[in-house]
Amino acid sequence: MRFRKNSIGGKTSMFNIHKNKITASSCPDVYGNCVRTIEEDEEEKWYVEYLDILKDLTNFSLFLELHFLLLALSTIVLFIWFIVPYFYLAEHMTRIGYTDEQASVVLSVIGLANTVGMVGLGWAGDRLNVAKTYAVCLILCGITVGTMMFFANNYIALIISSALFGLFFASCFSLTPSLLAQLVSLDDFTMAYGLVLLCDGIGNLTGPPLAGMLFDLTGSWEQSFYQAAFWIIISGVLVGIIPYTKNRTLCGSGTKRNDKRPNKKKRVVVAH
Repeated sequence: MRFRKNSIGGKTSMFNIHKNKITASSCPDVYGNCVRTIEEDEEEKWYVEYLDILKDLTNFSLFLELHFLLLALSTIVLFIWFIVPYFYLAEHMTRIGYTDEQASVVLSVIGLANTVGMVGLGWAGDRLNVAKTYAVCLILCGITVGTMMFFANNYIALIISSALFGLFFASCFSLTPSLLAQLVSLDDFTMAYGLVLLCDGIGNLTGPPLAGMLFDLTGSWEQSFYQAAFWIIISGVLVGIIPYTKNRTLCGSGTKRNDKRPNKKKRVVVAH
C-alpha cells in the first residue's frame, strides 16, 4: 500500500513526524538525529503538541471533496428520516387498531432483520461494487418505508415490509466503512469515519422533532412516513452519483485521495 511521505505508516515515519523536522536518508545519522530531537523538545512549548492535536481534530477539509461530501449529505438525510419507523410505527399501529403486542412484534422483526442484514450485506459488499450496492439498498429501504402505509391494514404484509426495511437499512452499518476506504486515503480514514458519525448524530437529533412536527400539522403519521420514504430514496440517489462521477476538490485545497492503483512494473535496461 502507498503512504504519503509524512504518514505514520511510512517506513521513514519516525523521521517525518512534526517534532523531528528532519529528512531521513538511506543511511541516517541516528546519533545526530537523536540529539537534535532532544534539543528541539526542550525548546518547544508544552502546548504546541496539544494545538497540533486540536488542529487535526477540527480538520473539515474532507468536506471539500465531492465524493465525501455526497456521502456526508446522504448520511445526514438518511439518519434524519430512518428514525420514523423505529420511533413511530408502533404508535401508528395502535392508533389504527392493532394491539401493543402486535406492534412490539413488528419492531422485533425489524431488529432481527437488521442483524441478519449486517452479516449478509457485509458479505455481499466484498463481492459487489460497494457504492452501487449501498445506493440500491437505500433506495429499496425508502420504498419499504412507503409500503408500510399501503399495507398498514394487512398485518402479514406489514411484517414483511418491516423485515425488508430492517434488512436494507443494515447496509449503512455494513457498507459505509468499506465505501469510506475507497473514497479517502488511509491517513484520512479515521477522521472521515468520525465525520460520518458526526453526520449520524446531526440526523438523529433532527429527525424525531421534524417527524413530530408533521404529525402536529396533519394529525396523522402517514405524511411522516411518506416524507421518510422520499428522502431515504434521495439519500440513495446521492450515493449512486459517486460511481459515475470523478472525485475533485470543490474549492480551496482539500485532501487528495491516494492513488490506490497498483504500481506498474518497469522494465530496466542495463547497458553493458
